[in-house]
Amino acid sequence: MSDLDVLWQPVRIGHVQARNRIYLPAHQPTYDAPTYGAYLRERARGGLGLIVTHGFHVHASSAAAGVSPWEPGWSDAVRQFVTPARAEGVPVFVQITHMGASGRRRTDRLDLWGSVLAPSAIPSPVHRAMPKPMEEPDIQDVIAGFAATAANVQAGGGDGVEIHGSHGYLLSNFLSPYWNRRDDAWGGDTERRAQLALAIGRAVRARCGKDFVMGIKLSLDEYLGEAGTHPQETARIVQVLEREALFDYVCLSHTDYHFNHKLVPPASSGETAPLATHAREVRDAIGGRIPLLIQGSVRDLATAAQIVARGQSDLVGLVRAHIADPDIVNKTREGRTDEIRRCVGANQGCWRRLGQNLSCTVNPATGREATVGLSTMKSAKSPRRVLVIGGGPAGLKAADTAAQRGHTVTLWERGTQLGGQVREAARLPDYGSWSFLVDDLEASIRRRQVTIETGKTATADDVAAFGADEVIIATGARWQTSGFSTFRPDRDAIPQAAGARVVDPLSALADPASCGAKVVVVDDNGDYLPLGLARLLAGSGRQVTVVTSDAMAGRKLEATLDWPWIMPRVVAAGVQVRTSTFVERIGAGEVELRSALGGAPEVIAADTVVLSMMRESEDGLYQQLKARGVAVRRIGDAVAPREVDDAVLEGFREGLAV
Repeated sequence: MSDLDVLWQPVRIGHVQARNRIYLPAHQPTYDAPTYGAYLRERARGGLGLIVTHGFHVHASSAAAGVSPWEPGWSDAVRQFVTPARAEGVPVFVQITHMGASGRRRTDRLDLWGSVLAPSAIPSPVHRAMPKPMEEPDIQDVIAGFAATAANVQAGGGDGVEIHGSHGYLLSNFLSPYWNRRDDAWGGDTERRAQLALAIGRAVRARCGKDFVMGIKLSLDEYLGEAGTHPQETARIVQVLEREALFDYVCLSHTDYHFNHKLVPPASSGETAPLATHAREVRDAIGGRIPLLIQGSVRDLATAAQIVARGQSDLVGLVRAHIADPDIVNKTREGRTDEIRRCVGANQGCWRRLGQNLSCTVNPATGREATVGLSTMKSAKSPRRVLVIGGGPAGLKAADTAAQRGHTVTLWERGTQLGGQVREAARLPDYGSWSFLVDDLEASIRRRQVTIETGKTATADDVAAFGADEVIIATGARWQTSGFSTFRPDRDAIPQAAGARVVDPLSALADPASCGAKVVVVDDNGDYLPLGLARLLAGSGRQVTVVTSDAMAGRKLEATLDWPWIMPRVVAAGVQVRTSTFVERIGAGEVELRSALGGAPEVIAADTVVLSMMRESEDGLYQQLKARGVAVRRIGDAVAPREVDDAVLEGFREGLAV
């Protein structure tokens, strides 16, 4: 018996049966209904047991302009996105929600101008709009909105609804002693704070009947201590809710916007299944009548199996793992775990794109399932001989996709290993999971019998002699050390004295010992590389200063939720951070700094200056081949230095095009 067998047992949820213990929790892809249906169908075909859609709003004070799920007619959209997954034998529950204090002010309607609704006048940290404390008509309108929206889900063929009561949204506002400061029938002790949840449950039951599944999502912990909701309080809330037996399951998530970085922690956080520890307290409060579902930072099925085996939850949700590989359950059950495309936990294609069309760093087919998904990608009509030059993420993905479609592929890489600069980035502290991307791609191209030649520096004559039908150039980019910055249009370079030691980040990473005792790292991009390098250097006893012209170091890390995890570690490592600051000149053993906010220049000691600034494409081979009239494609940083997501997507696109 395998340790994973505990996951394959079916679970009854109301009048619905999930075929196994793995489910896809709610998350926000922002697709139109047909695209969303194809996205969910792909995950259903991948073998999971249950799907919970993203949240749909129940009232005008919460919804985006032009979207009215509570109004008649919305059931047609429901049918479009739930039917494809249900046809694969997977039940679909639709989450319904109201944003409460965490909502945005509506400016498109005069009757809703500025009205954010919440139990009390406490603004959320996310949008900081002062809410209007809800009056009785407001509360009754919202209750009616939940019931009407649930009825539309039922009419559209959904198997049930999940009432959203977490994340600092309206229902969690009422349940939380921090957010709910009322002294009427809707606030006070646990019993009264739970009354809105009960009222919504009764209204949905009255409208949809007892055979329609209704679950409730709760926040296990808001991380506000005794002031807010915490595991013991959540267990008490569940006990109150259970007296009426309205709900068919309880789902646990966590946090509000005070600690939003905990909601979808990046791999750099080190967090794995943080809810599991206290979930048993809530499961015990349920008393075995209905199942418990938990989610949050579970990215592999082995962890999910441990949670179920320990009795911490009945079902376990994996979001990012299913975005990265919709077939993760099937591959696991069939003994093909070495073929799983692992989530790197970067939050770049998914969380960072919240409110846009969701994508994935490692899986560019995400959101494109209707045309290039696992079940829709077409084999090449005429297999061709393809040569890919460059073994970074772009070249690897191009080779993998072309080989998947039946082409005969050869890959040349001038280095001794595949992976390009991503392989180097994985050496930085807390960034080791980036190796998953290139390791999984390398394993895949080897399975697809791509011919790999490392240590091969390609020339135009080599390419001509090879005689490929298709040539794809993925030769990447190199770092500049001139100090050119778009933020200093007054100069083309940082003045550098003779004898000054100036290097690029990869050179410093390759040979930290050569950097001396005092190092200045110039961050012009706002990504993790300069900070990770600074931590690495400081960890070996060097005095390191990071200088950035931005008002904050690592500005791009806010969007991926890395910043609150990483910056305290940067400070703890003893790294000095100078924001809103330019390097005016680099001398022998020193640099001159100038604050963008004014004041006199300052000179500090520096044995080495590392410039994490501009990169330039290595496109010489491409230009030579193009001049010779060779039909050649160019992808990734060889087109323009950008991010890994761009490189992988372009590799995928060109692999499909050949």
